[in-house]
Amino acid sequence: MISRPISIFRRPGKSAPRGCWMKGVGMNSLTGSKKPARKCARPNAKRPAVRRSGKTAFCLAFCTICFIKRRKSDMEVRKLDCRLLGAIQNSVGFPNVPYDLRKVRVLDNFTAISDLWTNTVHPRDWMETVEGEFSLIAEMPNLHTLLFPKGRIPGGCFCINDFSFLKKCLKLKQLDVSGTNFTDCSLLTGLPALRIARLPHRSQLTNLEALDGLAKVKISFLDKPIGQPAQPVVPVQVEPVPAPEPRQLGESLQKLADELRARTGVPAYRLYIEADRKPDIFDSKFGGLPYWDLSKDYPQDITGQPMQLLAQLNLSSLRVGKPYPETGMLQFFIPQEDEMFGCRFEQIGQGDLRIVYHPEIDGSVTREAVLALGAPEKPCGQSPVFVERAVRVEPQLSCINDRAFSIEEVFRDAVKTVTGEDITGRYSYDYLDEDEYNDLFETLSDGSDGAMNGGHWLLGWPSFTQEDPREPGGPLEEFDTLLLQIDSVYNEEEREYDVLWGDCGVANFFIRREDLENCDFSRVLYNWDCC
Repeated sequence: MISRPISIFRRPGKSAPRGCWMKGVGMNSLTGSKKPARKCARPNAKRPAVRRSGKTAFCLAFCTICFIKRRKSDMEVRKLDCRLLGAIQNSVGFPNVPYDLRKVRVLDNFTAISDLWTNTVHPRDWMETVEGEFSLIAEMPNLHTLLFPKGRIPGGCFCINDFSFLKKCLKLKQLDVSGTNFTDCSLLTGLPALRIARLPHRSQLTNLEALDGLAKVKISFLDKPIGQPAQPVVPVQVEPVPAPEPRQLGESLQKLADELRARTGVPAYRLYIEADRKPDIFDSKFGGLPYWDLSKDYPQDITGQPMQLLAQLNLSSLRVGKPYPETGMLQFFIPQEDEMFGCRFEQIGQGDLRIVYHPEIDGSVTREAVLALGAPEKPCGQSPVFVERAVRVEPQLSCINDRAFSIEEVFRDAVKTVTGEDITGRYSYDYLDEDEYNDLFETLSDGSDGAMNGGHWLLGWPSFTQEDPREPGGPLEEFDTLLLQIDSVYNEEEREYDVLWGDCGVANFFIRREDLENCDFSRVLYNWDCC
């Protein structure tokens, strides 16, 4: 592979000459570089004519053609099924260069595409369509959701030549191969991030014993076999076996989990989505049409556009008690068009996030009256909430997690209490092996409702995929109370996300306890992060 041909067009350290033949074409279109094409500082400026001798022009054109031919010959041809190409386009757009594959995070709409021509490039130089070929998925390191369709071809099965690409899907969290010719369950053991898997009927599967080691994965099977094509794979038929029992923590690890609960457990409230209940404007919910006091102006973003509801909590019906108000409606609004969902991270206040508290709820307000104010009826534009969902609350003990600043000190003390062992200077991830570490903290978080990072909470220990922004001794340390946490949630029945923060992240809203007790929501720290 030859490097970017700077010397053909300019000397190092010099800007590209005016009148260059590459006008309008970025070098990244040739090399596959993710760097944007160079733009003229003054695109409307009149460019003076550049005189070149015939010999110079010929040499320039000849070198360019040689470079392009060399670049094409160096680029390895990738083979892929036209349905995979359609899924990639539906996810991130047409893949003009191999680097575009790194952008793919979700594959769930496998619509066949046979035309490999675009206006800017000719992907046939590195693509070739082959039926049943899905190995290109191995070149998508950021893929976290892979949902194959069911029964899209004659015979009733989505046929794939080889599933070994799964070995490279290290960030994969949701997988549905129930409608395919998948057979080998041992391939799932190499997916450390996997949390949800939907598989074909057990009679189609081999190496079922491998599922015994996947206690952290929620696994489901088709109720009955589907038609299988003769090619390219004939599934091995095996006798149905009972579903594997969830793997339990070892005795010493269970004692350690109990000790950590005893040391760090605090009373809190966990929110659960109720997908089978349609909420109205007075219910606690994520997204949808909000309640609104008609005597007030409806909130608008900095551009004057009506804001959309992220969440609302009917405190009169939830009855969570102190330090929350005992009555009223607490609402969280974000802009309709903002890629960061209104978050400015360490910014405090009510800028692109609007938190509104209504001390009293007027039961005479109607949907029509709120719609007349311009309020969005459902999540729209840029929103982490994909569909309006009712929520309920349950009192629950919240325990420390592996993102807390104090985790290592607390962990060492717990180990000494349980085992008598002094592990000063060692860390939890060093003391435990990878499986023990994951099992321990997943047991403490009890993530059994489809939530990706500990769930939705009022009060308690916050969860993060990166780190807590409230560094001890820092300016944000005063925000000591978790006002609300909203997690990414995958709805297995509908094969869709209900909530998705970036790449399966989680959002937190922090407040000073004193402000919460005084119903002062003017200063709230809003943070979200993702993998």
